[in-house]
Amino acid sequence: MAFESLPGVKIKSADGKQTFIIADFFSVYEKGEEFPAVYEWSDVVSVTENRNGFVIVTNGKSYRILKNCIPDSRVLLMARAIIEGVIAANPKIEYNFGMRILPPKTLCVGCEIPTDAYVASGAYVEKEVNNSNVVLLNAGFDKVIWAVFPLATIAMFAVLSVFWGDALNNLIKFIPISLFAGGAAAMVVYLMCAFAAKTLYGRILRDDPALLEEITFVVCENGFMAAESGVYGFSEIIDWNESAYFIETNHVYIVFKNKKAVFWLPKRLFPKDKHKELSDFIAGRLQQR
Repeated sequence: MAFESLPGVKIKSADGKQTFIIADFFSVYEKGEEFPAVYEWSDVVSVTENRNGFVIVTNGKSYRILKNCIPDSRVLLMARAIIEGVIAANPKIEYNFGMRILPPKTLCVGCEIPTDAYVASGAYVEKEVNNSNVVLLNAGFDKVIWAVFPLATIAMFAVLSVFWGDALNNLIKFIPISLFAGGAAAMVVYLMCAFAAKTLYGRILRDDPALLEEITFVVCENGFMAAESGVYGFSEIIDWNESAYFIETNHVYIVFKNKKAVFWLPKRLFPKDKHKELSDFIAGRLQQR
């Protein structure tokens, strides 16, 4: 099981009526009950993490663990690492979670990291993530943005023709006005997309305290990994087969699985003379787009 070396965590509900133990087993102590309810993780049907907390559903009962009952973010991140490590070993458990930059640990397998691995530590930086999100959005919506230009141009030409008429005699006036309108419409769409991309980091930060932690990054022959340094023991990795391709921006390398980014590796954590070497290393295992 991935992250099996982590110690269990204890979390009390706000009213003190329940105490949850997340470890090799999932246990719930109810106030007034002599014995706890102890569940093997194979008894768990689903786990959902949202902005408010975790919902763990067993065969017959649902438990809600609120994040505001976990004052230390390190305990929260450790609980999540244990849960995701368990789900990696029990893939039948349905798992739902919100937006992330760190890869879900459900993809991890046990692996000793080789000595020649590329390893670095550091925190994510908002500017890097936002700028890279703009690049990704442009790559995904470039056809839409370019389609807006001719459509808006044609629409403006039609409007001018309807209101002023005699389009043939006014081509010299109508064409530049229509082209300007098409360009302006495309620019507005681009700016709206860029603004949406630049607000993404703040939205993720509200859901995921891991962005405020030091992260350990690993790239090696066996795969790649990014995990909170406080929970990572250099014994887990995500196999290259779990990913499809990568994109390189000015700031980061981004690895994708099913068109979703699962690994963000900041370039600044490595010497500049290593960037080409690292890019070639990843390109030798994944298609670059």
